[in-house]
Formats: sequence, structure tokens, C-alpha cells
Amino acid sequence: MRLVGAIGLAQLVFGVLGLRKAYAEGRSGDVPGFPVRSADEMRRRHWIEGTELSAPTVMLLVQAFASLALLFSRRPPVVAARTLGVLGAIMSIGYPIERVWRESLADPDPEVTPLTVGGFLLALKMAILGWSAGRGRR
Repeated sequence: MRLVGAIGLAQLVFGVLGLRKAYAEGRSGDVPGFPVRSADEMRRRHWIEGTELSAPTVMLLVQAFASLALLFSRRPPVVAARTLGVLGAIMSIGYPIERVWRESLADPDPEVTPLTVGGFLLALKMAILGWSAGRGRR
């Protein structure tokens, strides 16, 4: 289960770097069917809505606590691994919904593509390993 914590922490780095870039550049989310927010509005609402390059900040905080619990607890809690599994599943859906993710695959940008592709792949791995953590344990 410590592997899930390490992957969660690595994915968190991508999320924080994405949040930092989005915050600095005023990149709000661009999801079909939802209004595009202004930079100021994104800066006020990133806590619950996220940005174009990161999950909501509340999710990142939960991810940080769950990852650290798995890495530093004497007996890593299964609930922390499952929490990372759920967060990873949500993020694995969230990345492809954002227009920036699709654009970064079609026209790679050296600053954005590593954040989107790396974040997505780690989120997917976090979902798979986190959800299956603790199976077979009694």
C-alpha cells in the first residue's frame, strides 16, 4: 500500500504544479456544457471547482493527507488507499474532459503536455492500485 501512497504523492506534485500554472496564467476549467470562468473567478473558486490543469484544491488536500498516511503510518490504513483510488478515478475522468488535455495531445506544448499526460497517467494508476488495495487481506 505504500506504493499507492508514493504514486498519490507523485500525482499530487503534478496537481500542485498544474494549480500553480493555472493560477498564475488565469486558466479556468473549460468543460463542455459549463461556463468558462474569468481568471479572477477561477482564483476565488479553485477550492471547489479546480482549474484547467488541476483538481479542486480540496481534493488535492485530501490526496496529500491520504498519501502521507500511507507512506508514514506504521500500519497503512486501507481507507487511505481506497480514498486515493476514488480520487484517482475522478481525476482520470476529469483530465480528458478538459479541452487543454485534448489540445495538449494534438499539439504538444512542452510546459502543458507533461502536466496533463503525466497527471492523467498517475491518476489512472492511483485509481487502479488504490481501489484494489487491501483485497485479500483479512
